[in-house]
Amino acid sequence: MKRAVITGAGFVSPFGAGKDIYRNNIFSGVSASRLITSFDASSFPTRFAADVPLYGSGLDELIENQKSLKTMSRAAKFAVIAADEAFIQSGLTADNINPYRFGTSVGSGGLGLNDTDYMEELVKLLTGLKAGNENEYSGLWYRTSKSIHPLTPLKALPNIPTAQIAIKYNSRGDCLTVTTACTSSAQAIGEAYRKIKFGLLDAVVCGGSDSMITPFGLSAFSILGVISKNNEEYKTACRPFDKTRDGFMIGEGAAMYILEELEHCKKRGGNPLAEIAGYSSTNDAYRLTDEPPDAAGSVNAMKAALDDAGINPEEIDYINAHGTGTRMNDKTETFAIKSVFGKQAYGIPVSSTKSMTGHLVASAGAMELGACLFAVLNDIIPPTINYNARDVDCDLDYVPNFAREEKVRTVLSNSFGFGGQNACLIIKKI
Repeated sequence: MKRAVITGAGFVSPFGAGKDIYRNNIFSGVSASRLITSFDASSFPTRFAADVPLYGSGLDELIENQKSLKTMSRAAKFAVIAADEAFIQSGLTADNINPYRFGTSVGSGGLGLNDTDYMEELVKLLTGLKAGNENEYSGLWYRTSKSIHPLTPLKALPNIPTAQIAIKYNSRGDCLTVTTACTSSAQAIGEAYRKIKFGLLDAVVCGGSDSMITPFGLSAFSILGVISKNNEEYKTACRPFDKTRDGFMIGEGAAMYILEELEHCKKRGGNPLAEIAGYSSTNDAYRLTDEPPDAAGSVNAMKAALDDAGINPEEIDYINAHGTGTRMNDKTETFAIKSVFGKQAYGIPVSSTKSMTGHLVASAGAMELGACLFAVLNDIIPPTINYNARDVDCDLDYVPNFAREEKVRTVLSNSFGFGGQNACLIIKKI
């Protein structure tokens, strides 16, 4: 079997664009929570989120190919910017990679048509109609075609971030877009790892991107009852594993990686940062939004990832939890970790970086793998911030409020999502 290593990483996080700002903030325990200003959220039950502080021209200026902007949703822009940073660090060029041995694998949420600017324009058109007047409706098509760029509908396709990256970097090999809710990007990275492990590709640009901080996204999660409504204490409202938790905070952003076969990397003189050593994916086959009481899907996902990596449970130095901050998820994940690791679970640091970045939905797993990568590279474990009140059902070491300097060689990253999706990745030092 081949070995898959990370040779480049790029980020657009709720703290801004770039790996340094992401790394520095998560190890400093900074909350990215802020009141929503991109649209009027005053009537929503939740009025805060962890949005990327880049909008309009400030975001567009970071895109090299300005002509591509008309087909790119906000999430697609994030993905391209993050991929650029990853490519620069990796040192991959057209001269040192066979394009047909170079793939793409990106987790995406789609729904680009819900970008705020597009929705505002469409709402204006729709509200201008007179009820019951067929002539008004028949004229909608004409006004739409004149007001909205004809390529705008491409924004809605979940594979557009993948396609834009493939075009820019001449990646002509296996191309994959994964849309499995909160596990999308973890699975995208895992599938990229498998393509390299089994010798199908030499390198893959992989990761995920999402942006759900829109009227539609906020409404959807509010209706599901999974996001915090603690507007008065929005800076500390996201409290994974804390007794007072009342839901997650929506975040947005992208994390992209260059995953490369180790010998290919060495041959071209590349610099491996860390190794993806294990991956697994399961489904609960239970309910769309609820996890089974025995946590069988997540338990088996963790066990299978350990088996795939060929390591024992005691070799795990840190677990980056899915840790959303909902009552059910945190309790069930704690139970699952104890089921897999037994008494040893109490000695393993477990933290949720969602306490700082919020839940990035389709890009959550990729962003959290970045926290794991930096933990391995720097021997520092990121904290779970806003943790103050112990819950008897959540009784592990959640690295409360402050980062911890500790030797970190091997890390398990959990991603669990709607639809019963489970994906686990294992990353370790080279």
